[in-house]
Amino acid sequence: MCRIAEGLADFYPRFGTTMEWDTAAGQVILEEAGGALVDTQGRPFLYNKRSSLANKDFIVVGDIAHTQDWLTCLLRC
Repeated sequence: MCRIAEGLADFYPRFGTTMEWDTAAGQVILEEAGGALVDTQGRPFLYNKRSSLANKDFIVVGDIAHTQDWLTCLLRC
């Protein structure tokens, strides 16, 4: 996520188990730099869920304005 926040990459899809503590700090840095971390449906991440601390699959984008474009591309592949 930090590489994307730095502008060294544009997009990162994550398919696999992560936990809330794996993404929370990076998400703050990313969002402050103008990026976004969303689930594969385009919804923002929710933290402190009572049912599970596990994250669903997600994507990271460097420019929040292109989030839907990346989701569309991902779903077509």
